[in-house]
Amino acid sequence: MERVSKVNISKPLALITSILVVGCAPQSLVSPNPGSSTPGDNLQNNQVNPSPSPAPDLLKDGVTVSTLAGNRGFVYEPGKIGDIDDVGQGYVDGQGDSARFNGPRGIVVDASGNVYVADTNNNRIRKITPTGLVTTFAGSGVKGYADGQGTSAMFKEPCGVALDASGNLYVADRLNCRIRKITPDGMVSTFAGSGDFAYADGQGTSAKFNGPLSVAVDAFGNVYVADALNYRIRKITPTGMVSTFAGSGDYDFQNMQGADGPAAGAKFNDPNFVAADAFGNVYVAEWGGHRIRKVTPTGIVSTFAGSSDFAFADGQGIKASFKNPTSVALDSLGNLFVADYSDRIRKITPTGMVSTFAGSGENGFADGRGASAKFNYPQCVALDASGNVYVAESNLIRKITVSN
Repeated sequence: MERVSKVNISKPLALITSILVVGCAPQSLVSPNPGSSTPGDNLQNNQVNPSPSPAPDLLKDGVTVSTLAGNRGFVYEPGKIGDIDDVGQGYVDGQGDSARFNGPRGIVVDASGNVYVADTNNNRIRKITPTGLVTTFAGSGVKGYADGQGTSAMFKEPCGVALDASGNLYVADRLNCRIRKITPDGMVSTFAGSGDFAYADGQGTSAKFNGPLSVAVDAFGNVYVADALNYRIRKITPTGMVSTFAGSGDYDFQNMQGADGPAAGAKFNDPNFVAADAFGNVYVAEWGGHRIRKVTPTGIVSTFAGSSDFAFADGQGIKASFKNPTSVALDSLGNLFVADYSDRIRKITPTGMVSTFAGSGENGFADGRGASAKFNYPQCVALDASGNVYVAESNLIRKITVSN
């Protein structure tokens, strides 16, 4: 039987760069690193949605951070010795704080306000209704690989999730090295990837990925993949043809700074998360480089924000600093929202001005108004059609709403 080690998803997945052992992802051993669309189409939150509203500015408008689902309380499991990273983890469907997650890594919101969660360590895809009812949408909970209907399917540490205009859900199935597709009625299939930890472009299951962490869908149904351990951004057409969108595959271990320029020669440092806008631009949360990169439809890579320093600073473009940005999501006006390991949610305007949207910067857990809220290594952000911001972190799904 495959031995599965304890996985702490409050620590970065993308740090496993030099050694990757199938069935063993020792995140608990590492810590945050110090060192084109048609008119009317509207992309946000890695999906096509009908006219989502821009999110409010936390420091200008009254907003409230609350917990939509999950619980920070301990769940006793016989024979298990817990620690602080086990707080609230488990697997329970139910209403609001009666539900349990185990390392939720990716979230996306559909046009009806349902939240889909890649419950990574439970190897399931969960669904949360707008009222907070949590159910299991797909995945048996057994760590493995199997296509099939709903809970008969198997995943192996599913991470990022994204929706297309038809309501199909795409999943970056990290340790299966595959991109999975789930129809609205719950049928799971393999969209691309052979299952080998490798690199190869090609059609469907002949293509190869290496630890894919996230997916995004553009207005034309193309799927973009943060192929983390290949240090590339991959593109999959609606017919399943996989190509390399950006990245040479080289990694700069010395100064931890990526190289901008033409896509084929660009370098990434732990590309963790991708988001696509309505103009065909793809934004990359570069976990190890502490930056947000931008790839144009013509294949030019630039640094949109972030100095590459492991630090916290608001400001314009590369004058700002991040601490291991883990994910990005877009609103209808082109504002980017970033889950940052400074225990804050950051906001970047289309012109590149970085500000703090939520969070005091103090590690912990606290709901509340304004900057009094606390986060614990936020993993993922998403927006709904009303501009509410959702955050996956520490076995919780948080929600930031307007409360004027």
